[in-house]
Amino acid sequence: MKKRYLLTCIGIAFNASAVQTSADIDGIENIVITGANPLSQLSQTQSIIGQTQTLSRTELHDTPTRSLAEILRNQLVSVNINDVQNNPFQPDVQYRGFTASPLLGLPQGLSIYLNGTRVNEPFGDTVNWDLLPLEALDNVVLFSTSNPIFGQNTLGGALALNTKNGFNYTDTQINASLGQYGREEWSIQTGNQSGNWGWYGLLNQYQEEGWRDYSPSEVLQLFSTLSYHTTTTQVDLSWLHADNELLGNGAIPEDLPAFESRASVYTHPDKTNNELDFVSVNINSELNDSLSIIVNAFYRDNTTSSINGDDSDFGACELDNGFITLCEMDDDDDDDLADINMNDADDDDAQIADADDFEVVEFVGYEDLAFSQISNIDPSDVDRTYNPGQADNQSFGFTTQFTQRHRLGAKPATTIIGFGAINGDIHYAADTTFGILDNDSALSSRTVTPISGIMDAEAMVRLDVDTRATFAYISNITQLSLATNINIAARYNRDHILMNDHLADGEGSLDGDHRFTSFNPAIGLSYQVDADTLFNISLAQATRVPSPAELSCADENDPCRLPNGFVADPPLDKVVTRTLEVSATGKFSMTNYNATVFYSQSIDDIIFQQAGTTSSRGYFINIDKTQRLGAELSAQRQYDNVLVSGSYNYLDATFESSFTSFSPMNPLGPDRQVNPGDSIPGQPKHQVKLRAEYSVSTNWLLGAQYIYASKQYYRGDEANENKPITGYGLINLYSNYEYSNALSFSMRIDNALDHDYDTFGTYGEADEVLEDIYPQIDSPYFIGVGHPRMLSVNAQYTF
Repeated sequence: MKKRYLLTCIGIAFNASAVQTSADIDGIENIVITGANPLSQLSQTQSIIGQTQTLSRTELHDTPTRSLAEILRNQLVSVNINDVQNNPFQPDVQYRGFTASPLLGLPQGLSIYLNGTRVNEPFGDTVNWDLLPLEALDNVVLFSTSNPIFGQNTLGGALALNTKNGFNYTDTQINASLGQYGREEWSIQTGNQSGNWGWYGLLNQYQEEGWRDYSPSEVLQLFSTLSYHTTTTQVDLSWLHADNELLGNGAIPEDLPAFESRASVYTHPDKTNNELDFVSVNINSELNDSLSIIVNAFYRDNTTSSINGDDSDFGACELDNGFITLCEMDDDDDDDLADINMNDADDDDAQIADADDFEVVEFVGYEDLAFSQISNIDPSDVDRTYNPGQADNQSFGFTTQFTQRHRLGAKPATTIIGFGAINGDIHYAADTTFGILDNDSALSSRTVTPISGIMDAEAMVRLDVDTRATFAYISNITQLSLATNINIAARYNRDHILMNDHLADGEGSLDGDHRFTSFNPAIGLSYQVDADTLFNISLAQATRVPSPAELSCADENDPCRLPNGFVADPPLDKVVTRTLEVSATGKFSMTNYNATVFYSQSIDDIIFQQAGTTSSRGYFINIDKTQRLGAELSAQRQYDNVLVSGSYNYLDATFESSFTSFSPMNPLGPDRQVNPGDSIPGQPKHQVKLRAEYSVSTNWLLGAQYIYASKQYYRGDEANENKPITGYGLINLYSNYEYSNALSFSMRIDNALDHDYDTFGTYGEADEVLEDIYPQIDSPYFIGVGHPRMLSVNAQYTF
């Protein structure tokens, strides 16, 4: 891998940009960030707010990696993955302790952009990695620090994805990949230009059976760009369509693999369907020799449908009239029925709870009727829930930016002024259908089958949300001397979230009118120490407002089930993060290096508190203070036909204020006291990434990579009182062979030594499902198992 650390001013919220100053520093590579709308040539003498890592087209597509998230983890410093769902397109991607994930329930601290458009979903600020067309990417840029110019959610950094067009890609290529566990992928892409016109198109199809049981996935992506470029103006109109079905069946009890395998599942299905249409236009025009304008406008329509077979807190109970129905029990009431008033209610002497002791379920369409009056199924057999949900996310917006190159006194300077607006229209619907688990023996599938038409009225959600965001920003870069540049920037955000509950009014409804404003400044200074060394320091502030999903699920007295149940809640505060970053980039004895230290402090950070037997039941709260303190060191050197590179990062992600973690499934019991200095779960303190590449000949490359991540705490162990998840080390091997200018082959072996490892942990109640099959399994520890050895091969034909 060629890690490229760039010192750059970020000029706009939606486009990676830079301002050209003086000549390149000897020994440091001059790099251009390309994409739909680059502002200008980038050189290493820029003043900076943070730094960047880039991946070129070659680095993105050299080997048949399954997903963009895996490429980021493998090749970029401080990037980690938690395989919560065990689906290559549904990982939690972490950078410096901040997360971008497709799952509700995680604090989203990274902003993601595709061709200048923010693609965090309006409902939960989540990121659907399956909707990003990997094969169409020309380059990827990861920006560090809390740079306010990138807008909301840029607490830890921002990821900018730039695609190909008919002016930077003028080939036609057919690509085919095969791999273990039923993996098949093929794509065709073509690009060309004629005069001022250019066009690019991609069709990509991916499918796999999945290495976990019952986990097939299909991904279909179509992407196209029509371009019109002159010497002063570039216009790019892009369209992306995706239609994907993903199954990822989540964590399993840590003892289950000993009885079955690491591929086994606890319960299923857990399915997500994403269907996207996304249109954007980018216009970049030089108005005169010193003034330019960029306009970005987009319309995005994404429908996410989910089905989740889950544990249940419902049980059979008897009404005063003798009918048997369902009641909502406390978390452990199904284990302690002997302690409550019992009645023998059927011929099998099954114990049925007295409904007077619990909340009786009201069924949709069957008000005031008991379960036994509307179904022939024995209520005692109803042991699970089947939770369908759908979020229709529509968003549209624009950004306009002016860049003026001028002099500030006698000093060369560039001033950037931008403004814009983004509107979101969300329709969310969710139901809880009662179901039965296929769990008669060890050979059973543990599938949750819904009982058609029998739904919990209280759990039904019909919610409309309108989001309105307006913003303005300014950035000035001034060259103080040949060696020194300063960048001062600021952004003003105004957010309005209007929520309309279609099922309830007044007290208890989800209606809400939430308004947030913020002003976030930043300053960066770069200094050329000598011909080979560049020093940088920056201080920046960014914010994120609570998402509609978080605002609908923040009451500890009435926890919700994600992504289904939402309740009327107290308000949450916005999150404010300030980051101080110091770095040095340079060359020493033919070795390129980068060293960085950073400190991020978040005020009113939002976390999810687990409040039930499943990890999806809980509520969001503000934590007064959290911090991420870290250091990064990376180096790269070429020895004739051998390239070696390596990186190490240290991350101390901690809570810095006291609070009580509810965590009812914690092995030590609920209500654990969290103290300042306790580590945030799911974050390894140490990561090491080593790589060696050997060029056997001009057309044959062999490569090996080692990835190490240290131990981390289970989610739900915010107090750090229990055993952690063991650290792991993986070896990946790969090879590329160019048979001719037109035909090339590659292969990759991930986890070549077939090492058993875990990337995630949480707590649950294993005996709820397994006590009759495997009574020995009663541990509350659940693990997100890492994938086994995986072999994949690829062929590319270009003409």
